[in-house]
Amino acid sequence: MTMRYLSRRLPSTRQLQCFLAVAEELNFRRAAERLHMSQPPLSRQISGLEALLRVKLFERDTHGVRLTSAGEGFEHDARRVLESLDAALVNLRGAVAAEATDVRLGLTSVIDFSLVAGLRDVLTDSGLPAGTRIEEAYSKHLVERLLSGGLDLALVGEIADPGESVQARRIALDPLMVALHADHPATERERVSFDDLGDTRLFWFPRHDNPVFHDRCERVFADHGYAPPRRPEPSEHMTLLARVAAGEGVAFLPTSLRAASRLGVVYRPFVAGLEERLSIELKLLWRTEETRMEVRNVVDVLLEAAEAGIPGDGHSRPVSTP
Repeated sequence: MTMRYLSRRLPSTRQLQCFLAVAEELNFRRAAERLHMSQPPLSRQISGLEALLRVKLFERDTHGVRLTSAGEGFEHDARRVLESLDAALVNLRGAVAAEATDVRLGLTSVIDFSLVAGLRDVLTDSGLPAGTRIEEAYSKHLVERLLSGGLDLALVGEIADPGESVQARRIALDPLMVALHADHPATERERVSFDDLGDTRLFWFPRHDNPVFHDRCERVFADHGYAPPRRPEPSEHMTLLARVAAGEGVAFLPTSLRAASRLGVVYRPFVAGLEERLSIELKLLWRTEETRMEVRNVVDVLLEAAEAGIPGDGHSRPVSTP
């Protein structure tokens, strides 16, 4: 069934405007002046409206113009229609203006930013400017969203060079740590080396998830002769911890995720040389041609927060921007 608002017999907003101008002035000349048009086109608009509605709206004679009884009733309804349309336009402009001032910030879901020094307070205690909207995803998806305009800026892990269209600043390092079964011999050490892990199976992520970081880790493994048997890393973090707790292998995780405890799992940092090489670079990305002050303000807040962060106990720490 065809909806009534799609009917061809509905008057146009211009016809309603012309009708109301004449109804208020009861004079075609003055109504035409108010509408910034000449009198003949106004008369045609009114005639067309009356023909469309099949109702006579005005009585015109040598004494002047007056509304018919039908015209008097239609005046109220016509005014309500135009006022409703005007209100809808005001609401629309307000929504567009609000969206224009929103800043869409993407955070990599691999990192727990509540434990990243410097960024912690800004991201967890409403330290960002009003209107900042946050969404989480894997780094590669955030970069795609940034390039397509779906995001204004993003905090990501190590990624391939996004090109000249994107600005990138390194704002923190998040070292990898080892998640071990509670009975693993390496738990007796304060810091762990590859030798301590021996031939224990390693849960490891596929290269396509993050080729840059994957390849860097593989170079570190090769340099130290570390070639453990591998198992695919479960996509769900808690599933991964459950399998480590079951003694199925070890996992290398960002230190910022140490708050996710699990009975039967013990975390240990790597020895200093490995920790330095097995650290995730956290980068802030935004479009090179970004001109909105709202976005630039969030960039400044995040960079300042990273620079002001106090290094902790060897965990996530800020670094100077390159």
